[in-house]
Amino acid sequence: MKNILSRILFLSVFVTLSSSNVLADNIIIQSSTSLKNSGFYRYLAPILQHYTGVEIRVVAVGTGQAIKNMKNCDGDVLITHAKKAEIEFLKTGYGLKRFEFMYNNWVIVGPRKAKTEKDIRGHEIREIMEKIYDKKEKFISRGDNSGTHMKELSLWKELALVPEEFSKTWYLETGSGQGATLMIANELGAFTITDTATWYSFKNKGDSEIVGYDNNDLNTYAVTTVNPKKCKNVKTSAVEKIVTFLKSDNGKRAISKFRLNNANAFFPI
Repeated sequence: MKNILSRILFLSVFVTLSSSNVLADNIIIQSSTSLKNSGFYRYLAPILQHYTGVEIRVVAVGTGQAIKNMKNCDGDVLITHAKKAEIEFLKTGYGLKRFEFMYNNWVIVGPRKAKTEKDIRGHEIREIMEKIYDKKEKFISRGDNSGTHMKELSLWKELALVPEEFSKTWYLETGSGQGATLMIANELGAFTITDTATWYSFKNKGDSEIVGYDNNDLNTYAVTTVNPKKCKNVKTSAVEKIVTFLKSDNGKRAISKFRLNNANAFFPI
C-alpha cells in the first residue's frame, strides 16, 4: 500500500511538472497585422512547435498598438515592422534586444487605368506619390499608427509634402486595418500603400493592382525581446527558443517556403 501511494504521489508530481512546462512554452506574440492576415503565423505555428516545443498565440494589431501593449506587459515578445518605433521601444527599457529576421517589399496599389496614364506612371513609389499629390488623386491612409501608416508618413515627409492639408478632399484616413483600407481604396478607385505579402493574400482586389515599388527601402520584420526586469512574467526561455529557431537554417528555410500566389511572401535575412 505504501509503495502504491508513493507511486501515485510521484505520478502526481510528474504530471504537475509536465503541465507547468507546457504552460511555460505557450507564449503571446504582440504583432503587426500583416503577418497574421497573410497566413504566416498559421503556417509557422506547427513548425515552431515541432522544432522548439513552443506554442504561440498572436495578438495582431497595428505596430503602435502592439508596442503600447508590450509596455503594459501584455505579452512575451514583439514582432513588428517599424524600425524607428522599435528602437524607441528599446530606449524605454522595456525592450531588450532587436533582431531583424525577414523582409518583403513596400508597394503602392491603385486602379489599373493609372498604369497607362502618362501623368501617373513608373515603378518607384516616391514618383507616384508626387504625381498623386500634384493631381490630387484619391489616396487612402490607414491613419492608425501601424507600421504601414508610419511608412506612409515617412515617405510624405521625405518628399516634403503635407497631404493632411487635404484631408477633406482627396486624402482620406480610415483609422482601420489594412484589409478595410484596401477594400475602401478599391471601391473608390484610390491609391494606398501596403506590403507584398498582404497584397498577395488580399482576396478582393477588384480593379486594383500594384502600380509601384519602393526601390530604396525594404519592409523589414524584427523580433524585439522584452526586459524581464520590466515585465516579470515574460517567458524569456521560450522566447529565446523562437529567436534561435528564426536565426537557424531551418528557420530561414521555413520562411523561404511560405508562398502566396506562387510567389515568396517573405525572404529571410
